[in-house]
Amino acid sequence: MSIPLNKLLPLFLGILTGFIGGLKAGTAVQRREPLSPREILMNVKRSFQNETPIQDSWISAKPKPFQRFALKTKVYQGGLSRLEDHQIVCYEFSADIKTGSILNLQRIEY
Repeated sequence: MSIPLNKLLPLFLGILTGFIGGLKAGTAVQRREPLSPREILMNVKRSFQNETPIQDSWISAKPKPFQRFALKTKVYQGGLSRLEDHQIVCYEFSADIKTGSILNLQRIEY
């Protein structure tokens, strides 16, 4: 029993295309580019603005090492201020440069 080449060729091309696409996708996920400080600051501001408007914000452009227990990563440090009960309240945060997740958030008391 023989199967003609014109029936096997599309199957092999499909398998080869899927294999190459999987390799490319795996490489892209592993070699993830860090987020820009601006992107991270916009995400943090968007989260805080759900409650009250932001008065001012900042973020450091240089990543710093961060460790909490066994977790070691690099973070951008930033801050923002907003009105709460007719008073300006400041917050400082540390956000992971790869995911943008906030790893540390502190309310600053004056």
